[in-house]
Amino acid sequence: MTAIETAVYATHVVFAGLLTGSVLFAALTVPGIASNVSTSVRESIAGTLRNVSRSSAVLLVLTGGYMLTLGGYTDSGVLTGTGRGHAVLGMVVLWFLLTGVTEAAGSRIASGDDATPFLYGGAVLAVALLVDAGWLAAMSL
Repeated sequence: MTAIETAVYATHVVFAGLLTGSVLFAALTVPGIASNVSTSVRESIAGTLRNVSRSSAVLLVLTGGYMLTLGGYTDSGVLTGTGRGHAVLGMVVLWFLLTGVTEAAGSRIASGDDATPFLYGGAVLAVALLVDAGWLAAMSL
């Protein structure tokens, strides 16, 4: 593996962990404190969560796309016809849903509305994404 490939994989894993960890942390803490903090604190929490989500979205698309070319997924049928391909497609779908739910949660937090359903939904998606990543890693052994 070249240094560039290592950097791409490391960046992908770090930002995937940052995104899922941030969503899980927010789901565990924000519902209990959101009604007891000022508007500026809520906006700060929401802004940070959205910034993590958006920066992760950009980097995960770039690094994930590059990783697809390295893994041989560009061959016909590999992405849709193998277990590894299905795991990758599952990751893309889960990541897309998680990003959308996180954006919605951030908007609700900032406006002072109840974001609990979105945060809990995001937590479920984050755990599913991590399980899918573990499944994909296990298939690589």
